[in-house]
Amino acid sequence: MHITHGHQRTVVRLGAIALTTGLALTAAGCKHENDAATDDAKVESEPSATQDPPSAVRDYPDFAPQDYTYRLEVLCYCPQVGAVRVTVKDGKVTEAISTFGEAKGQAAPEFARLSINDIIARANDPQVDEAEVTWPTGQDHPSVVALDQLRMATDDEVTYTIKDVAVSGE
Repeated sequence: MHITHGHQRTVVRLGAIALTTGLALTAAGCKHENDAATDDAKVESEPSATQDPPSAVRDYPDFAPQDYTYRLEVLCYCPQVGAVRVTVKDGKVTEAISTFGEAKGQAAPEFARLSINDIIARANDPQVDEAEVTWPTGQDHPSVVALDQLRMATDDEVTYTIKDVAVSGE
């Protein structure tokens, strides 16, 4: 097959245009790590209806029972251990056992050895920039506590999910 010189230029030009368009579209769809941080900062600076303004004084009440068990899940930039069964006696954690995966049955790491009051205290801590607490009406403890410990920082957010609370003696 014989291609004339003029036709070859057209093919090269069309190829260059297609390549340039493809690169431009690809670049437009790309996000860099710094772009994501900027986007996150915009979202974090706008408190939602369930989120305390950064300057707010938080005063969530303590969980009254001193003897109970519950299931805790911690989501953070830390080793993921799944659900942990926490036992609290006299207000202190006496046992925290992983209930998931390869670590099932083993002692949970220190960051998951928390009473419900430990988590509430973290939500009330004035050093924490933002706390979003889900506290169902009529319930005596929160179900989710999401903390952004340092505004404009990455990898410092932590979310605690509290489930299956069983108070001893009830």
